[in-house]
Amino acid sequence: RRPPPTRLWLSALHAPMLLDSVRAALASRSQTLLPSLHAEGTDCYRLFHGATEGEPGCTLERFGDLLLWQTFRDPPDMDPQELLPRLRDLVEDETGVPLRAVHWNARQKRQRSREGVLVPPGAPLLAAEHVGSEIGLKYRIDVPPPGRDPNLYLDFRAARRWLAANSEGRDVLNAFAFTCGAGVAALAGGARHVTNLDFSQSALDVGRENARLNGLPAGAFECVCGDALPALRQLAGLPTNTDRRSRGGRGRGGGRAGNRRASGRGGGGASSLAPRLRQRAFDVVVPPPPARTSLLG
Repeated sequence: RRPPPTRLWLSALHAPMLLDSVRAALASRSQTLLPSLHAEGTDCYRLFHGATEGEPGCTLERFGDLLLWQTFRDPPDMDPQELLPRLRDLVEDETGVPLRAVHWNARQKRQRSREGVLVPPGAPLLAAEHVGSEIGLKYRIDVPPPGRDPNLYLDFRAARRWLAANSEGRDVLNAFAFTCGAGVAALAGGARHVTNLDFSQSALDVGRENARLNGLPAGAFECVCGDALPALRQLAGLPTNTDRRSRGGRGRGGGRAGNRRASGRGGGGASSLAPRLRQRAFDVVVPPPPARTSLLG
């Protein structure tokens, strides 16, 4: 008979060690990386990546005036009401960047339970139309709802940079578009037309706002709200199947779309589960980012 598998339990983040690790990360970035990002018009970037810098399970990121600390495993051993100001002061001292707001985004539900010891503070106030910048492009940045992603995937920057430099005169399909960051980069880079496909109408609405912020032509920036697989089959000229949600698949209560709908951030307001689309050819197709990228922190 096989012995039961060994479980490795991770202890809570130890605040003094965390602060020391963040200080070292900031010192290394402040010499060349941050000045180069600022020079190209970027104020959205990761300041600390715990998985590779000594504190697995957390990240510290800047989005314009917002400092966002995210934890993916266990909470810290210090009250966030005390820890968050210390993180902000540390970032401002090491980088010289003033920050108006700092927020803890506890990505696991058990970290956000009021039955636990720690309760994340309320969301800080940002400007009504707060934006962040990346390679000179503007993106709407809000405080993310509890446990949800911020409006801009930092791990997808290399793809946005490539699109900005290689989309001139091309038709681009931005599949699983979220808030259309890749679509904005492609159209700003001279794409002839961009089609953004996502299940969440509210995410696409943010994408349209991103296009407006950058003065991009609305007629060349198409947003299609619907279930990706039936839509992609139509675009490819293939017969469509019944929508997955009607069969109780992952879109019904789980997965990216179901979670968004349950959180109130997405799903609701979708105009059609499988909109009628004509067969089309695209020069560039942007796939979704790796499904577990955000968990690497």
